[in-house]
Amino acid sequence: MTLLRVKPESEYYSTLQGKVDDNILHLQDVRGVFLLDKVNERNIKYFINQIIEMPWCNHLLLAILIQADRNLDSATTDKMLNSIHSRMNDLFHFYSIQEMREFNTDIHMYDYLKEKCYPEHSNNKRRAFLTEYRSVAYNTKKWLTQKLNQEQQTYFEQLLFPLPSFDSRDFSFSKLAIEQRQNNRKDETDAIVPYLPEIRATARFRWSQMKRLRDAFYKAIEEVQKLPNCPPLEFHYDEPERIGERLYFRLWDKQSFVLHYQEQFPETVVQVANDRKGTYSDDNNHFFVEYVKAERLDDDTEEADGLWFTDIIQEGVLGLWNQNATEEEMKQKRTVLNSWGYGGESEKNPTPFKSGHKGILQQSTFVSLHKNKAEGVLFDVEPFYVACTFGLLAIDVFTTTGARINELLQINSTKECIQVKKVKDKLHYSFRAIPKGRDEVEEFYISKQTMEYMQIVFRMLKDHYQSDKIPSVEYRYENRIHLFPKPKPYYFQYHNTALGRFAITSSIRFLLHALRFETQEGTPVTVKSHLLRHAFATEAVQRQKIPIDIVAKILHQRDLNVTGYYSAPTATQVAQSVSELHDLIASYVDIDEAILRSPEELQKELEDHNSKVGVFNKVLGGTCVTDYVCPTKMACLGCKAKIPEPEQEHELHEVIELSKDMEKRFAIMGLDVEVKKAKEMRKQARIELKEIELIKQYREELQYEPIIHSNK
Repeated sequence: MTLLRVKPESEYYSTLQGKVDDNILHLQDVRGVFLLDKVNERNIKYFINQIIEMPWCNHLLLAILIQADRNLDSATTDKMLNSIHSRMNDLFHFYSIQEMREFNTDIHMYDYLKEKCYPEHSNNKRRAFLTEYRSVAYNTKKWLTQKLNQEQQTYFEQLLFPLPSFDSRDFSFSKLAIEQRQNNRKDETDAIVPYLPEIRATARFRWSQMKRLRDAFYKAIEEVQKLPNCPPLEFHYDEPERIGERLYFRLWDKQSFVLHYQEQFPETVVQVANDRKGTYSDDNNHFFVEYVKAERLDDDTEEADGLWFTDIIQEGVLGLWNQNATEEEMKQKRTVLNSWGYGGESEKNPTPFKSGHKGILQQSTFVSLHKNKAEGVLFDVEPFYVACTFGLLAIDVFTTTGARINELLQINSTKECIQVKKVKDKLHYSFRAIPKGRDEVEEFYISKQTMEYMQIVFRMLKDHYQSDKIPSVEYRYENRIHLFPKPKPYYFQYHNTALGRFAITSSIRFLLHALRFETQEGTPVTVKSHLLRHAFATEAVQRQKIPIDIVAKILHQRDLNVTGYYSAPTATQVAQSVSELHDLIASYVDIDEAILRSPEELQKELEDHNSKVGVFNKVLGGTCVTDYVCPTKMACLGCKAKIPEPEQEHELHEVIELSKDMEKRFAIMGLDVEVKKAKEMRKQARIELKEIELIKQYREELQYEPIIHSNK
């Protein structure tokens, strides 16, 4: 057999040489490009760190190279590697297998799938192993047959995973695993759906808080630069009335921090810092803050909440926290993360706040190394602001369009993508993206609010690049080769690189940190992009009563059965429906409203309905926006098709006083049902007053600029 012996260009070639089969390293595609040069860095690093010493290393390396030649996404390969490697490791350990030739799928794998070993493993884990293994065994064999000559095929036959004689139909766990996964997803959706308004409102309010901190940070830097030898600079500012707190900080640069804590640094470092040389020179210097404390402005007996993310830093779980940590430290941090809902079967050491992207959540080396020397909480401001800004736009798109993450990442600053149309003197907005399983762009309708969030991201990127335009970068998610061959000015980019799913997920989790969601069994639920998609579909069909075929169009799904699964009623919604039926029968049950709609939700609803024929009649406490048959038979109070208006707040106060008088009169007359109606009227009026209060606070905070006070 003759194979071309030319060295691949991959920087990992020398690391692999001599440790794996040399013929695998020199495999080429039809154009003569080495397959090793086509492998994603993330996949090859995992192989080197985890698999290279294992008996199945050649088998998996061959699979990695072939998947790269097939242009499969790196995340798909990563999932395959994790599943097969982990289970092979389990089986070789359990059966004391030393070499691949001893491995028998009809014995070892079959017994595992029949739960004769590792009974604690879930159905989903067994199903994933069989699915990934069969796929790799089949596709690797197929590739060899199609791409190599007979002599080469004979050689590589020894490096193929043996194809099992059985498939998923021979086991019950596949169906059970799918059902369990769907039930788990529905339980998680059940926990999220009632809080979609709160999620949107929290994202907006926290982004505003982060922006105030960033503005104060840069104002403090300006003040420091006017004064010689100033840092550290102590400064504070007051939050808006809704928060009612005063936040205290210290502004540092690297030199001032070393000199202030010089007893904790080597003498050589102190001397270099004092001379402002090397890493402490003016060119290499940078500023960061120390969060000192927060105090209440109206009641000093109550503890202030402060910044929502400080415990992430204090617990040391930001980024890739498990590097260089002792087993005891990892155990303690795992406990903290599990209490927040992170971790599971596949994540022994979960990293929920690891973006994997430069400049997003990542702290500078100096701050990371020395954060424990400070009295307060030390952090870099800009990476947190960037994460909050991307997270704000992502949450809004996910919860108002139901878009998938790959569709979100396609949004770019071109006229082909962003569509603005004027219909009947009103602007309508949308973006165009290629949905999953398609090869042509489709339209995703968005609100004016979403467009404003896009402009916030655009301004941030202009500031970051010091340019009036966003640079064009390569798309980094699925199907990038044939669908997105040309770089584009994507909104989700930073440091000249398009964001991936980890950057989006970690940004969302950071922005929503400490919001507690639980299933009915009390299991913590963490917010994920696909979970928000499920919640959007469920909300649209079950609560907003949008026909399922229309929701399928909104979600860009072809199969109505899939949409039906996405939008099926949750356990809580079923219980509420039964409860409402009992309400009609018993007439005395009174269940309080669980949630309030946020200003963002109300604005989105108004924008959506404005694009229709809507009647837009002025009604009690607000504006009617439905263009369908009235859902409440003209009972406008509490109707979800009404947008409460702050200008009509006085009408609701009058309703409350009127309901009190009605309740007294009907009670005297012995009309119990009418008494209940009067109470319900008062309850709904109070709910709408709270909604109006949220809207007023939201408007005020958009204009709020904190006054910075410093101690020079």
